[in-house]
Amino acid sequence: MTKTALLIANPTAKRGEPAVRNVITKLSKGYADQGWQTIAQFTERNGPRERQIVAQHADQVDTVVAIGGDGTVRETVLGLSDAQRSRLVIGFVPMGNANVLAREVGIACDDHDQAIAQVFAGTPRAMDVGAIDGQPTFLLMLDIGYFAQVVHSVSGLRGRAATNWMYSLGGDLLYGGVGLIKLLTPKRPEFVVQADDQEPFTTSSLAIANAATYAKTGSFCPDADPSDGLLNFNGVRRGKTLRYSLAAMSGKPDDAVSFTGSAKRITVRATDEKFVCQVDGDPLPAGPFAELNVQVLPSYYSLIAPPAALPATVKNPSDAP
Repeated sequence: MTKTALLIANPTAKRGEPAVRNVITKLSKGYADQGWQTIAQFTERNGPRERQIVAQHADQVDTVVAIGGDGTVRETVLGLSDAQRSRLVIGFVPMGNANVLAREVGIACDDHDQAIAQVFAGTPRAMDVGAIDGQPTFLLMLDIGYFAQVVHSVSGLRGRAATNWMYSLGGDLLYGGVGLIKLLTPKRPEFVVQADDQEPFTTSSLAIANAATYAKTGSFCPDADPSDGLLNFNGVRRGKTLRYSLAAMSGKPDDAVSFTGSAKRITVRATDEKFVCQVDGDPLPAGPFAELNVQVLPSYYSLIAPPAALPATVKNPSDAP
């Protein structure tokens, strides 16, 4: 029986629709050369989303490739049923702004041909997922407080036609500008964090990380590993938000300004005012929140990850998964 690959593509990803369509064409040709069929499906801002596409097609395919940003992969993975996850592996061609998942596992971020080659030549890697209140929710990170406020504001600008051009011109600059404005906020909601049976602490900004990479070059939790069965955390000490931000974005968290550690379960409770959250670079809906119970789900899905070194072209595509 002919095998089939499902290609789920986000045409509104940062790299633009022409680049996304070019990747689909190349992936389709690569699979056709192996005797595979492909089903290409595009997500739409006001139409079918990743989870709808997965629900419609995943039972009839042998692998799934997400083409877009980290959110495209997340929604694809979280749309899979237990039975589908047990037999399918997920490929990823990064087309977003930060592409944290790709950076974490070594998928090429700036060379689409290399990333396509890695889809065909990579091997499955078991990946953890973070759950909130028992529901699988994030692949890479959960932010609460300051950085979540920045993401919410940028998302609002992206969602309006009058301001979307700002993100198109420079996503990093937009995040940086909004971040500076948010630093001027005199007071942010505080919350209490309880990680496993460790000493609780109070903070106004918390990163819960399933990956060492944050944004493109930063790192709140350099020891985080998406396959180790743990979640790492980094919370700001009172009055240290600027130093906390600079240290993390430079990839060198400072214990003098942070609470750090790792755990399997983390509970966050507001002290007075509710807090907002973001997951994998997207606002977490249904907030603000008074309490969250976060846990790691080990080896939740399989991602096609590249070997340590891979040439730009695949010599023998028939060896692909």
